[in-house]
Amino acid sequence: MRKMNKLYEKFNGRYFAFLGAGISLSSIFIAIILYVAVDPSFTIMTHFISDLGDGRNYSNVVFNVSQIIIGVIFIFSFYYLSMFLRNNEAKIMLTWFAFMGGLVYSLGLILVGIFPSKMAYEMHIIGAAFLFFGMFYSYIFYGISEFKISEINKKLAILGFIFAPLPIIFMSSLLLHFTVGFPLKITIFIEWIAYFTMMSWIIIHGIYTLNSK
Repeated sequence: MRKMNKLYEKFNGRYFAFLGAGISLSSIFIAIILYVAVDPSFTIMTHFISDLGDGRNYSNVVFNVSQIIIGVIFIFSFYYLSMFLRNNEAKIMLTWFAFMGGLVYSLGLILVGIFPSKMAYEMHIIGAAFLFFGMFYSYIFYGISEFKISEINKKLAILGFIFAPLPIIFMSSLLLHFTVGFPLKITIFIEWIAYFTMMSWIIIHGIYTLNSK
């Protein structure tokens, strides 16, 4: 952790949120463009995000490599956010729980990038589980930490509580698809919504910490 603190002295920790989210969004769109160039069937209603990791025309390379890079960047971003909240008198235990959620989410991204579904399905599923459970716990524990700080706008905490059900809804709908035939298109669309809301949450927190003293 001391090495992280030294890194923040050289590179402002606030910028990791923008760097990670920026690379994530741009790599997703680049991978989609490459994928669609050889398979126009790709839509956010018919293909999971992870399908990009198995795509042709180098869309898989763009997606998988970026997931690994993003996962590493977000570890630094979540740790900085936890330190920021701690410096604003958040409870240490809560910020550690929050960081662990962010760490699990980040490790999930790395595993998804290393193990595409067609190459190593079981490991890919484990990575995806890490990702969505980590997303849920990040929303909850960062939200609780923020809610208990009087100086922080409560809307920031409430945003996490609003977004928190999305990863659970996605995993539940996926389970329902395999058990009772819940429409796959809806499940896939929920995953894309969960992804974009997570990027929004990260960017919003980056903006908040950037504008804070």
